[in-house]
Amino acid sequence: MEKKECRMFRSDTAYLLYLRQQKSLPSKEEIKRQTEKKKDILLYKGACQKCGISCVSRFKHQIGSTDIDLSNSCLNKLELLAILYTIKNISKCLVHGEILKTIVAALLTSQVRTLDVGKNNIQDRDNKMVALLINHKTLKELYLSHNKLETRNTRPIELSFASSSLEILDLSWNCIRFTGAVDISRGLMRNKSLLRLNLSWNGFGFEGCVALAEMLKSNNILTELDLTNNRIHPPALIALIRGLAQNKTLKLLNLSLNPIPASYSCILFGNILQNTSLNHLILKKMVVNGEFVELLRNVQQTRDVQVEFEKPLPVPSLDHQTMTNQVRAPWLFNLDPLALLFMLKEKNRAQDFFNKINRDGDNVLSYDEFKELFKRAGVPVSQLVLDKIIEFLDKNKDGSIDLSEFLDGDKRMKKITRGHAKENLRRESYTKYSRSFRKAKIDAKTFRLDIESNQ
Repeated sequence: MEKKECRMFRSDTAYLLYLRQQKSLPSKEEIKRQTEKKKDILLYKGACQKCGISCVSRFKHQIGSTDIDLSNSCLNKLELLAILYTIKNISKCLVHGEILKTIVAALLTSQVRTLDVGKNNIQDRDNKMVALLINHKTLKELYLSHNKLETRNTRPIELSFASSSLEILDLSWNCIRFTGAVDISRGLMRNKSLLRLNLSWNGFGFEGCVALAEMLKSNNILTELDLTNNRIHPPALIALIRGLAQNKTLKLLNLSLNPIPASYSCILFGNILQNTSLNHLILKKMVVNGEFVELLRNVQQTRDVQVEFEKPLPVPSLDHQTMTNQVRAPWLFNLDPLALLFMLKEKNRAQDFFNKINRDGDNVLSYDEFKELFKRAGVPVSQLVLDKIIEFLDKNKDGSIDLSEFLDGDKRMKKITRGHAKENLRRESYTKYSRSFRKAKIDAKTFRLDIESNQ
C-alpha cells in the first residue's frame, strides 16, 4: 500500500505559511546544480593556488551558467590555464582573436585531452591558432563546430594534420568549401591518428569530394566520416565513390540530406555497398527506390551491413547511359570547369597561357597536358571536368587543341563571362526589392526540379 503524508494545522494561517515554505524550497535539479557549482568553484580555487595566481572574479561569478563570456578579459596564460583546469568545454565563450591566441599559448604546456571551442565565432584569420590546436601533442578530441571557418588561409590547417595526434575532430556547421575543403582533405592524406571526422553542414560539393576521394585512397586510419548536408549531388558522389572503393578502414559514412534523387540510389548507393568495406551507411531524410531495397537485402545475406533511409519510392532506376548523360550537364558543377581553367590564366595573354600549358612544344594541347596543368596548380579535377574543357575548345573534334582553337575559345569564354556577370547583376537588382518567394516543384516521375516565381 502506498503511504501518504497527513498533516494537521491549527489554523488557516499556519497552512498558508507551510505552502509558502514549500514553494520557496529548491527543486532537486536546483540542488544538484548548486552542488556542482560549489565543486567547480573549489576546483577553480585549487587550480589558481596551483598556478600561484588570484581568482578572476569575472569568471568565478559565471561558473555554473550555460554561457560564459571570456571576451575582452585581458587574461594571461596562467589565468586561462586555471580556467581550462575547471571547464574543458569553452564553447559559446567568444574566444576568438587575441583571446584564442592566449588560450593556445596556455595549452602548449598543459596535458588537456578534450577541448570544445564551438560557437566562438572563430574565423579564417584564426586558422594559425586552429592549426596549433590540431597539432597539440596530448589533445585527442577537438570540437570546432558552429564557427565561421571558410575558404581563406587554410594552408596552416592542412600542414598541421601531418603531426597531429587527434582521434576525434568536429568541423561541422562552418562554411568550409572550395579551397578550404581541398586543403583539409589534402592534410588528412598524411594524418596517422584521426578516427572520427565530422564535416557535416559545410559545402564540400564536387571539388571537396574529388579531394576527399584522393584522401580516402591513401588514408588507412579513418573509421567514421560525416558528410551530412554538403551539397553532394550525383557527380560529386561518383567522384567520392572512386576513393571509397579503394579504402579498407572506413566503416561508417553519413550522407544524409544531400541532393541524390531516388532514381540514382540503386546505381550509386548500391555501388557503395558492393565495392566498399562500409558496414553502416546513413541516409536520413533521403528516399531510395525499390530496386535499392532489393539489392540491400541481397548484400545483407553475404555480410553485416546497416543502412538508414527515409522510405522507398516506386521510382525506376536510371540506366548507366542516361545517368552518364545527366551528370555531364554543365549546371551540375559547383564551379564551371571552363571558369576554373580561365581562372588559372590570371592576367596572362591567351598565347602565353597556351605556351605555358604546352610543355612538349608541339603547338598542340592534349588531355594529359590539361591534367598536368591542374595538378601543378594544386586543383583536384576529375575526368568529367577535363572532358568538358576539351569538348568546348576542340572545334574540329580531333581530340587536340591547336593555337587558333585556343584563341577562339578564349574569345568565346570572355563573352560568356560578361553575359554571366550581367545576368547576376540583373538578378541581384531584382531580388533586392522583390517580395516574391521561389517555389520548388518536383516532377513525380522524373524527380527533376522546376523553380518558378510565385507571383
